[in-house]
Amino acid sequence: MQLRKRGARRRVAALLLAGTLALLTPAVAPATADTPTDATATAASAAADPVPVASYDFEDATTQGWTPRGAAQLAVTDDAHGGTGALATTGRTDTWHGPARDVLGLLQTNATYLITGYARLAAGQPATDLALTMQRTPVDADTTWERIASAPATDAEWVRLQGEYTFTSDASELQLYLEATDATSAYLLDDLTITMTAPPPDGPPDRAGVVTDFETGTAQGWAPRIGSESVSAVATPDAHGGTHALLTTDRTASYAGPAFNLLGRMRKGDTYTLSAWTRLAPGQSPTALRMSIERRWEGTPSYTTVVGDTTVTADGWVNLRGSYTLVHDVDFLSVYLEGAAGVSFYLDDFELAWVEPTPIQTDIPALRDAFPEHVRVGGAVERPETVGVHAELLERHYDSVTAGNAMKWDATEPTEGQFTWDEADHIVEYARENGLGVRGHTLVWHNQTPAWVFRDADGAEMTPTPENKALLLARLEAHIRAVAGRYADDVYAWDVVNEVIDESQPDGMRRSKWYEITGLDYIRTAFRVAREVAPDAKLYINDYNTEIPAKRAFLHDLVAQLKAEGVPVDGVGHQMHINIAWPAVGEIERTITDFVDLDVEQQITEFDMSVYDNPTDSYDPVPAELLVEQGYRYRDVFAALRRQADHLTGITFWGLGDDRTWLTQFPIARIDLPLPFDQRLQAKPAYWGIVDPTRLPPPAVTAECAASYRVVARWTGGFQVEVQVRNTGTTPIDGWTVTWPLPAGQSVSGSWSSALTVADGGVTARNLAWNGRLAAGAGTSFGFTGTAPGSGDLGAAPAVDCAATAAG
Repeated sequence: MQLRKRGARRRVAALLLAGTLALLTPAVAPATADTPTDATATAASAAADPVPVASYDFEDATTQGWTPRGAAQLAVTDDAHGGTGALATTGRTDTWHGPARDVLGLLQTNATYLITGYARLAAGQPATDLALTMQRTPVDADTTWERIASAPATDAEWVRLQGEYTFTSDASELQLYLEATDATSAYLLDDLTITMTAPPPDGPPDRAGVVTDFETGTAQGWAPRIGSESVSAVATPDAHGGTHALLTTDRTASYAGPAFNLLGRMRKGDTYTLSAWTRLAPGQSPTALRMSIERRWEGTPSYTTVVGDTTVTADGWVNLRGSYTLVHDVDFLSVYLEGAAGVSFYLDDFELAWVEPTPIQTDIPALRDAFPEHVRVGGAVERPETVGVHAELLERHYDSVTAGNAMKWDATEPTEGQFTWDEADHIVEYARENGLGVRGHTLVWHNQTPAWVFRDADGAEMTPTPENKALLLARLEAHIRAVAGRYADDVYAWDVVNEVIDESQPDGMRRSKWYEITGLDYIRTAFRVAREVAPDAKLYINDYNTEIPAKRAFLHDLVAQLKAEGVPVDGVGHQMHINIAWPAVGEIERTITDFVDLDVEQQITEFDMSVYDNPTDSYDPVPAELLVEQGYRYRDVFAALRRQADHLTGITFWGLGDDRTWLTQFPIARIDLPLPFDQRLQAKPAYWGIVDPTRLPPPAVTAECAASYRVVARWTGGFQVEVQVRNTGTTPIDGWTVTWPLPAGQSVSGSWSSALTVADGGVTARNLAWNGRLAAGAGTSFGFTGTAPGSGDLGAAPAVDCAATAAG
């Protein structure tokens, strides 16, 4: 863009004096003055609740998004006003050359800002005036240059440049820069801050939202996150909408990418949707991108993934869409895109939108009342579930909470001996104030454990030695004493160890670092120490896929062994992450009954039900009839759990509503709706399947089938099975899917008359093109051969489920 010279600026200044814009050009004070004395600073200090918008201190040794104007050259120096970093400007050949920062998107129309920065001439430079100026291009109008603050400067001391800034019409460009009266002066800039002192008069800025489409040919507030990457708006025929998109190149780290400052754009306790369209630059190989948020408070950063790894190509645009609830105090808040280092990509049509909360339903039964009084009904929570309508839903329907992540090792002891309690304390205090029980999750796991835990005394990765075993068990004991001891009066049950079984191993034990170095002693130690420091808590061993016979058999034998040794195992937790087709309801009941002989408590600890029966499908949106089908599946599963209620003491859902579920990121990024309440926290068919199945909507078409499993041949090392499939509904079906768990020690070697697959310990058989359509009452069959040791009886046939596809 062609920049105008000083003469044009004088014309604009005259307009400002005529009252076109409300701008103040205050006096400046030396950097040694701690208290503002000018009228602007006094007025700003009297404003209520100022909102920090941006801060540039250059302490990270990057230019923090500042770029050169004209011939200026920028570098970070340790000759600083505060700390160890400042921005040095050299190479200028005109007065308007200098460091510039795109602030479009940071500043809002009709809001008032106090802009403060510290400047000084480089050593040996003659005295001159320095000035902070805003270059603004209104929509459909000429560019203007607006003075914010100026002051005489020398190389002897820092001066403060401070002034208020307001603009009253929409702009396509806002560029803040530092210039000098002398055309060649070299100077330093440091500790520049932008603070909103008054919001727009027409409403709170944190609900106004943000839209950036780059059609102005500018970055519209987006800037390099690290400083080394290049971020620019470019004209491209491949733009998602219009003619421009934001291109990011020169990325040297996975976390480098375009960033947008959200400070002042979000209100604590509110939920927002974030949407961005992405596409790789030409010639780039497909890779995963993700959207994240960085927040800071008093110098401590935290990171949240809004949209997980999503495959993006150079052939088309992909939408990254997620939601975020601001639940912390922040003095820095930024959204950014990241991915594999070196990948260049486009961003277009970004939108941040406030989600107006829908009141929860108060005229429906409480979920906890659908179960006997001795069965606690809980939900996994993070801080967002403890505010607003989420908290209202939680308090109405549940009587227990599980800290989804806040009590895990990486959250509580990221560095040895240095504990962070804020998130866990908040959840415990919230539960205490609202009369909710707390399940602790988890003291020992092979995931989310910091790397230092498995480093030896010299910092190298541990190998199985007696010294390392002793060190690892000592660390384990210290960690449990700290964490379980802190919450001994509040946590009624602990998942002491999590996911220790791997049914593919000969002994059934997961080959984690814990097991490789300590054998079973880490489990023994964990339970022993937990009992010592939390004597009133019930101590659980927790695992997933216990619906698979082989896995639960190994878990059963391990618990039996531990109890025989006197290890204080009080309960078994079944996570029960299931889906709309798997496992068979009969296997769910067997999951409970198989542990009754051990005389332990049992709980369902992480229940959810994916609407998908495979790891590749994706719906957008999820069909309404599929949610009805899920409701009936919920009905059948919870009918089984009620039948086993005498053997259960708790059922915990892994989340409250579909707006916040881990299944939107696993196994791939996709829309999944696995919980009883929808994305607006309203009751959905899954809820009614639990509470009152008579209120379930009728299925669109009755499509039912049944399957029977029969061993028709047996020989040494092998067997043959025939499966009969029958349409048991009243209308034709166009397809069927039969599922069953693969018994321990067996495998499938061949099949016919079906498309048969084996995964996660289960077998799925689907119809072929020629045998899927069955009239009401009609049937078909398929078969398979398998391997099994010996030649004797194979025992009871596995429970078989059949799902039908209605004829179209």
